[in-house]
Amino acid sequence: MKNTFTLLALLAAFTFVSCKKEYVCVCTNTVTGEKSYGDPIKTAKYAKKGYEETCKSNEEVYNDLKDCHLEE
Repeated sequence: MKNTFTLLALLAAFTFVSCKKEYVCVCTNTVTGEKSYGDPIKTAKYAKKGYEETCKSNEEVYNDLKDCHLEE
């Protein structure tokens, strides 16, 4: 039973580590037309939605940014 629990714990840990991807928030500057890259973040797929909402909110906070989205 102890071996089974250990195996399941290792499998769960491997799953959460291996599923993480690196995303970066990219916005277009309305003044210069250049792309602005935020800090990269490594997160699991289930947490991507929250980071995506935060990225898109940059358009409301900074008036000179538009088309904010995540890139892998």
